[in-house]
Amino acid sequence: MEIRLSELKDYEGIVAIENVIWNDLNTPAVTEYNSVAEYILRFPTGSHLVAVEGEDVLGILGFHHPTSLPAHKGTWLLDIGVSPAAQGKGVGQELVAGIKELARFNGIHKLSLRVLGTNVGAIRFYLKNGFVEEGLLKEEFWINGQYVDDVFMGFVVE
Repeated sequence: MEIRLSELKDYEGIVAIENVIWNDLNTPAVTEYNSVAEYILRFPTGSHLVAVEGEDVLGILGFHHPTSLPAHKGTWLLDIGVSPAAQGKGVGQELVAGIKELARFNGIHKLSLRVLGTNVGAIRFYLKNGFVEEGLLKEEFWINGQYVDDVFMGFVVE
């Protein structure tokens, strides 16, 4: 498995993963992309790490500054997704290790993310990979007839 920055040839696989993994158990707003062209407009090449095996994209990890404020230049906000067929095979861990290395190389001080409180498996995964819970917006979202917490997690890059 290779971890690298996204290239144009990866986008069909990236969009396929994006369109299959997100649901109302792991995001407050399910987004579906109708085309690779639509996705590229929002996320240019190099805006993700990809886990690839041969030509197959197994997982993606998007990263960007949370805002355009100069004060946020040392922070990346992350989102991660792994193809259902590749889950449980270390793809997510490799992507997280890769983003930590890329962050160090680029002088990034902190990696941040948000996860729904109902996504217990993801929270466990992030904790296992060195992230800590930094905040909680209690009952932030109304999803499927219940209020759901928004958990803020972070990792300080050293």
